[in-house]
Amino acid sequence: MSDSTQHSSQSNTKVRLDSRVTQLIEQGVANKHRSIFLIVGDKSRELIVPLLQLLARARSEAHGRPSLLWCYKKDLGFTTHRKKRMKELQKRIRIGLIDPKEGDPWELFISSTNIRYCYYAETHKILGNTFGACVLQDFEALTPNILARTIETVS
Repeated sequence: MSDSTQHSSQSNTKVRLDSRVTQLIEQGVANKHRSIFLIVGDKSRELIVPLLQLLARARSEAHGRPSLLWCYKKDLGFTTHRKKRMKELQKRIRIGLIDPKEGDPWELFISSTNIRYCYYAETHKILGNTFGACVLQDFEALTPNILARTIETVS
């Protein structure tokens, strides 16, 4: 199996995912098992898009695009409000930070994915829901109870 290559969300470089990641996702979907990937670092956000694209491909069209649970402590790092996000995007295009001819994969991902945002302190509210994937931001704030609650909601 060859390595999967996806375009980076921040630049024109490509994010190279190990073929074992693709294999783990495909096996997890086939066996109906949950998979946990810990991604740490400044560029970890760039790996979320290709990982979820792999998951969507592995799940097939029957299941559709996976919904996403995004849990964090305090600061998300970007706005969850679509209108504000579009206004910020237009401002960055005017300034020249983004080329309007090339779509930003991160912005496209955020605007086209069904995402439920949740503070760690409010994870009790998500019990009983089911999501296709989960992002746990701010590892230092993660407790065993929060980890169990959030992972339990992932199909």
